[in-house]
Amino acid sequence: MMIQPVIASAILVGAGVIVVAIFAAFLTMFCLRKVKAGEAGVRTGLGGIKVTRSVMLHIPFVHRWDIMDIQVKKLEVARKGKDGLICMDNIRADIEVAFYVRVGEADGEIIKVAEMVGCDRASEIDKLKELFEAKFSDALKAAGKQMEFANLYTERTKFRDMVVDQIGEDLNGYLLEDVA
Repeated sequence: MMIQPVIASAILVGAGVIVVAIFAAFLTMFCLRKVKAGEAGVRTGLGGIKVTRSVMLHIPFVHRWDIMDIQVKKLEVARKGKDGLICMDNIRADIEVAFYVRVGEADGEIIKVAEMVGCDRASEIDKLKELFEAKFSDALKAAGKQMEFANLYTERTKFRDMVVDQIGEDLNGYLLEDVA
């Protein structure tokens, strides 16, 4: 007669373990999101905007989950022909410059880009051109106007540094990695 309460409690404990295991499996399969290297996860919804570069809990219908590519992208700007770079000695130079741009790694920079551009379009070359081509082109003009034509090709490092100085630091959440 004592065996029945023990069996009933064992069944309840077993059922509880099964429910917890099912809940843990649901959480792992549907709610836990991993992020690959070179990406950032952006969760919006209840609790505001959160950023991760590893793992984050995402509850369907409560949160929206997006992945942002934060790898370096190459943006080329060419100034040729009538749009060529005018040097200090008023000689027009044809020039092609590659700008290496990426989303900053700080959470604030990622959030800024997510709100301004959107996670899916943050690293599209067409969107990057739309955002930066005018600014980069103006920086090329300003730096080119400070150098003579012959020095433009012999002092490339100086020209690159002048272009970087003209562009500045504020790129709305993006970072300028290099200019070549």
